[in-house]
Amino acid sequence: MQKLKHFFIYFLLFLFGLTFVRSLITYPIISIACLSFIIWFGYKFEISKFGIFIFLMALILRIAVVILFDTPIISDYSVMFNTAKEIVSGNLTAAANSEYMLRWGYQMGYTLFMSLLLFICNNVLFIKIVNCIFTSLIVLLIYLITKEITNKKVARIISLIYMVFPFPLLFNTVLSNQHISSFFFLLAIYIFISKKFKQININLRYLLIGVCLAVGNIIRPEAIIFIMSILLFLILTTKKEDVVKMGKNFGILILVYLIITTTSSFIVTKTGISPSGFKNTEPLWKFTVGLNPETKGDYNAQLSEKFNEESNEEHLKRLYNYTIGSLDKLPSLFMYKAQHFWIESDLGWSLFYLSGKSINVLNQKIKADSLIALFYSFNQLIIYIIFIFAIIAIILKRKNMSRTQLFFLIILLVYFGVYLLIESTPRYAYTAQIFLFLMSMYTVEYLLNCYQKRK
Repeated sequence: MQKLKHFFIYFLLFLFGLTFVRSLITYPIISIACLSFIIWFGYKFEISKFGIFIFLMALILRIAVVILFDTPIISDYSVMFNTAKEIVSGNLTAAANSEYMLRWGYQMGYTLFMSLLLFICNNVLFIKIVNCIFTSLIVLLIYLITKEITNKKVARIISLIYMVFPFPLLFNTVLSNQHISSFFFLLAIYIFISKKFKQININLRYLLIGVCLAVGNIIRPEAIIFIMSILLFLILTTKKEDVVKMGKNFGILILVYLIITTTSSFIVTKTGISPSGFKNTEPLWKFTVGLNPETKGDYNAQLSEKFNEESNEEHLKRLYNYTIGSLDKLPSLFMYKAQHFWIESDLGWSLFYLSGKSINVLNQKIKADSLIALFYSFNQLIIYIIFIFAIIAIILKRKNMSRTQLFFLIILLVYFGVYLLIESTPRYAYTAQIFLFLMSMYTVEYLLNCYQKRK
């Protein structure tokens, strides 16, 4: 057990090291000054009911962002949004008549959710505000988890930094299914590790975890990462005499998860809304993209056209050529993908429409490119600091790692492994970055303790 734990630690450090060694960047003073102020504020000021404060501040900031930045709806998001509008207008066969929705049935969950919101208020801003509520709850959960594991000062610093982290903040302008799914996945993890929830009936706790993972997966199919992480954690930490009990608890989680996801997909299929239900009819596509050495594991329109014209046998042959047939190319591919996924910014989805334009700020015209550059700089600064702090946290605690930190380590390892194999782009790191923040809290706690001792 101890040897295996050390293997996980050093293996993750090795993988993260590969992603970091190739990247160097210089940050303007203003970005460092902003981050320093946030850290100072979190350390210095004690606010009563900080959980409520951080939620409201995060919500106000996010709503302001979606009002100020009118990001056009493009790409997959446009297809899902237009399908949702068609459903609201009474065209219940809109998804059934869409080749995209038939192929990628797993997009129906968020599409139906948007149609429900549009039925309540037929305005895209309303959808974005609802997303803002969920992303503000993510900030709150980060605070609650960090406070329970470390202390209030660390929790304030970590949650405040995440609150202003440009990528998830600006990404609220995009109709992404990652907002709500990330909240439910993080809520499931909070229920799993929180001491408060351990006071309730254990069967009920695992049932709630299963419900959260199922809802999150219906919105965006990433629950497998957390199911694998929970299972691996339980296997590594459960005593022999508790194996049967552990199996029963995990069985409850899986049963609830399967009942909800399967039943929901069945209902959507039988009602004719989507013949594909919530299924992915092209399971090899993500691997084909992710293992393509020419496109470096990212989406490519030409590859998509070829894939659509090929048979399943041709798909398997292509995958063989990308893997067994090109073993010498995999190391450089994996190194590029790791760096691309973990430590590169992806603000373009929110700010692309401003490129080359001028905007009015307090009746003063400024070049939008300058503002974009500042956002990118601040975003990269936070990514690198949190990334380094997460690595330091693993090193600091490698000999006496707590169960919770081991669990975060496993989640990061599973994320790392999965996105080496499938399509990966920086925006897909949305949920994974939350756990980098949670891992980094151990370093922040260590630094604060050192500072207080010197005082």
